Amino acid sequence: MKKILLAGLSCALAATATAQTEKGARFIGANLGELSYSKGKKNYGNSSFTIALYPSAGVFVADNFLLGATLPLGYSSYKPGNLSGNYSTRVLTYGISPFARYYIPGTSPHRFFGQLNAGIMGQTVWAPNYYDGSRDNTTNSYLTYGAAVGYNYFLTPGAALEVSAGYSRNDGNLGPAAGALDVRAGFSIFLPYKGAKAVE
Repeated sequence: MKKILLAGLSCALAATATAQTEKGARFIGANLGELSYSKGKKNYGNSSFTIALYPSAGVFVADNFLLGATLPLGYSSYKPGNLSGNYSTRVLTYGISPFARYYIPGTSPHRFFGQLNAGIMGQTVWAPNYYDGSRDNTTNSYLTYGAAVGYNYFLTPGAALEVSAGYSRNDGNLGPAAGALDVRAGFSIFLPYKGAKAVE
């Protein structure tokens, strides 16, 4: 009896995972990335902290094909260890990044996807003036684009864990164009299309 119940539960989760990526379904997600912290003698007393939040939303315009947008929000700080006083530099980044995501068709709660994205970012920097101790701020903008592969694991019919790894690059507006590894982890909610047929 126990085996039958477990088999039934597995089938239900698999069917739901498929239904959640059907045309008309909606997607809401939130990921964390770029998390780092360092401080200590090995770093010459310097301290730094970085974190980024990636809330996103979208809609499946076709089965397994999601169009949406992410609103990246990042913060970083750096303080040299060889100076006394408030000589820290703080950076706030923000923007919008539309994306297209395609899920590999399947009936398993383990779902893999590929994603392309491009967007525009703003950056505000508060930096110390080492001559008079005041603080200056500058604001700039730049373009980004990237690609990633990812994985969702459905914990419940409408909720899944998400991890992704990819490559992102900027247009060089703030200096030489640079690329970086982009790793994120978070949580996703899938809202089925109201007109979809119930899974029996």
